[in-house]
Amino acid sequence: MKLNTLLAALIGAIAINGVVAGDCYAPTSGKCPVECSPDAKGHISIGYDSDYILYGVRHLRDNVWADVNYTFDGLPVPVTVGARQITGLGSTADNNWDESDLYASVELPSFFGFTSTIGYIHRFYPNLRGPSGTNNAATLGDSRGELWFQLDRELFCGVNAFYRRAYDRNMPSALSPLHGNTEDNGAWVHTLGLEKSFCITDNIGLDLSGGVLYSDNYWPATITQRFDNTLDHDRSSGWNSYYIRAALPIALGCKATLTPYVRYNGSPDSWLADGVDLLPTNGNNANDIFSGGVSVTVDF
Repeated sequence: MKLNTLLAALIGAIAINGVVAGDCYAPTSGKCPVECSPDAKGHISIGYDSDYILYGVRHLRDNVWADVNYTFDGLPVPVTVGARQITGLGSTADNNWDESDLYASVELPSFFGFTSTIGYIHRFYPNLRGPSGTNNAATLGDSRGELWFQLDRELFCGVNAFYRRAYDRNMPSALSPLHGNTEDNGAWVHTLGLEKSFCITDNIGLDLSGGVLYSDNYWPATITQRFDNTLDHDRSSGWNSYYIRAALPIALGCKATLTPYVRYNGSPDSWLADGVDLLPTNGNNANDIFSGGVSVTVDF
């Protein structure tokens, strides 16, 4: 498959780059704020997002969320388990639903300078139609599961490259993400990205990241198209979207961090997520989303 060949070449280039990179004199690089509780195994976070974007498609406008997770590092490999709740703040029926997530991940042994992680997340939709109904008609209380694998490698000057491959077993190859036939065999979403952290002061950092998504067996459609059974694209595989994100973590004492962020999500003409927006009040402009939010994380 052309995509697998491309990804193999990119991963090979990352490995070679990591080997040949020389010393980097970058006094402003590194993780900030400096962690003063490196032994913390649990994290509680609450936050607000102006837009909830998943796989290049906007699912919610204004929303609040809470997340708690804990890492068991006394096992042969570290295991993290957690739960997340997302609640829409909109007043319209399409923008006031909830998503409840349960997830777990396992950090695998490193090899050739790569770190690897495998995980699973299950998304529940307790008060709105979910994405896994039958005959293109979802039902109340639907849920979906996603298995993912990620490779990370530091390249140079603290720049981290990652590749993430996710398989959504309930994602239909029809009018996804909220309608479809559960007899379909799911969809793959590939993400390739870069991350870099800088120190601004002792308690303020700057995190920059960006990436591009490629999808297989994935048919994003507008809400109007889902109701009249039409599609924007004549294919289910191709480049999905790209994103650029900047965050400003600010230490609030020793165990708490305040993090405001901004993000741009783009999908050029002919890409799979071009013009897709599940919310009819949003004007189907998901190929050009500028969003932001803020969160507070407490370590324990």
